[in-house]
Amino acid sequence: MNDSLDGGGGAMEWATPIFRTVTTATGRHALRLEAAFWDALQVMAQRSGRRTNDLVREIIDVSLPENINVSRAVRSAVAKQLLDEQRRMAPLAEPLAVVQLMQMAPTPSFALDRQKRLVRVNEEFVRYLRTVVRTIVARAPSPEGAQLTLDRPIEQLFAEIQSGGAMECAMSIRVDSHERRTHARIVIPPPAPANVLVGFILP
Repeated sequence: MNDSLDGGGGAMEWATPIFRTVTTATGRHALRLEAAFWDALQVMAQRSGRRTNDLVREIIDVSLPENINVSRAVRSAVAKQLLDEQRRMAPLAEPLAVVQLMQMAPTPSFALDRQKRLVRVNEEFVRYLRTVVRTIVARAPSPEGAQLTLDRPIEQLFAEIQSGGAMECAMSIRVDSHERRTHARIVIPPPAPANVLVGFILP
């Protein structure tokens, strides 16, 4: 499917009608669908391990008893599928939901927003703070009391790292009078534009 709405030369190729015939048990059916719908049907069929024609036949078989125009039925089925998928994926597209998944890695990890505020850490990061203050206590230092300083300006990191990309960066962690210099792999989670970056403390 074309990523651009303009297919080139001023013509919107994704809106160009394409005629195809599909044979079912009830006979041959002529479908006039825009190229975007045929592309979507191909993707839907591949995801379910079927051929495009088999998926279209299934849709037609469902629509015929209701006396629905087959082209309209196929368009509606595609739109319904995409909307259902969007609803399922919407919670995972939330920035902090993606961050939470990323921080399941067994590595000390933190998340900062563009205002350099610490918005989330994982349990491994909390335990890591205990090694920073070099103390053996029942309760680890609170993340809220930790000051994280990256060696690159945070806006520069957001500008240089593409969504889904990563870059290593020196940093310091200060808790009270204790400070540790270390390195972190900085990742910008999707979706773009991102307002949160995730850091993984390197060993």
